Amino acid sequence: MLDRVVQLPVNIYTDPDILEKETSSVFRHYPMLVGHASRIQEPGSYLLSDWDSFPYVIVRTQEGHLRGFLNICRHRGARLVAGTEPCLKAFVCPFHGWSYDLDGKLKGVTKPYNFPDLDKHAFSLIELPVAERAGLIWIHPSPGATINLDHFLGFVGEDLDHFGLKELVPYRKSQIIKEANWKLLIKTYLEGYHVPYLHRDTLSHAFRKGVIAHHEYGPHIRLAAARTNFQEIVNVQADQRRILDFASVYYSIFPHAFFIMHPDYVSINLFYPEAPNRTIWTHEMLYRPEQFHGEAGMKALEKRFSYTNDVVFDGEDFAIAEGVQRGLVHGGNAMHTLGLEEGLLAIFQQNIENALMAHPSSPFIAKEPD
Repeated sequence: MLDRVVQLPVNIYTDPDILEKETSSVFRHYPMLVGHASRIQEPGSYLLSDWDSFPYVIVRTQEGHLRGFLNICRHRGARLVAGTEPCLKAFVCPFHGWSYDLDGKLKGVTKPYNFPDLDKHAFSLIELPVAERAGLIWIHPSPGATINLDHFLGFVGEDLDHFGLKELVPYRKSQIIKEANWKLLIKTYLEGYHVPYLHRDTLSHAFRKGVIAHHEYGPHIRLAAARTNFQEIVNVQADQRRILDFASVYYSIFPHAFFIMHPDYVSINLFYPEAPNRTIWTHEMLYRPEQFHGEAGMKALEKRFSYTNDVVFDGEDFAIAEGVQRGLVHGGNAMHTLGLEEGLLAIFQQNIENALMAHPSSPFIAKEPD
């Protein structure tokens, strides 16, 4: 799809039925990136879902293992963890006080005489597969599924190991509602054609030509965007070259994650559809602590986050995507026409179509324990 003009129907960004199929298939059958493992290192520390359509909680047990569960009480469905708890010693339902160990087993029922012959094993929390790789955590939305990150990520996993993400430190995480389809937002990252125009006062100074190269593994895409100093790489001995000194490296990790690797920090962007024209966008910025020291280092990080998050992503990339979304309802285009430099948008869309065909829609319905 990189050697021909492609057209995509705009109803893929507006049709509620298409979104329903995506959320019950694309967002059901693949491991989903959660975030950086440094936020959940101590026993009792936890991570909560940012998406109400998939309410999970991941906890570090006293033995140091990660366990993932639907954040739903097995009694009458109340949310167990609100996010205000500093640390978990157990899961305690705020509705009726049912309690669970951090391994998900039901351990206490308020006024147990109300539930004669209750089989506690049958009321364990619904467990979800969790895996950790390169300092990052994934969760699978389907109970009983397995996560093989070597198979799922391929060379992308090797790259993440190479870049030392495990040693990075989280600086800040933002969560913003964008009035655009989740695919439109991700696709703004997948071409450099717009860089000299949309980013004329920002990124174009570092990426003047918008030149990118890419590789694919399964539904994942790796991009390298050449910086204006790229030709200087020939002056550096081969064993001393660092790709991030001459290019930024991007990863579209299916289905909803987009990484941006810079020399001294990393941006992890996650996208969760709420409606055809509404998406939760989270941006977590990680940094290399040896490169940011003291008050001056914190000021430099604040400047980087503000520039990346507020100016480039929100003020340029996603602002234009929101404008495109608003225009879709007026009938100006039945199709979006993609040129030769925009082929990765068609590839990303084809990956979604392939997932829809491979995995028929199935809602988020938990399986009962055996």
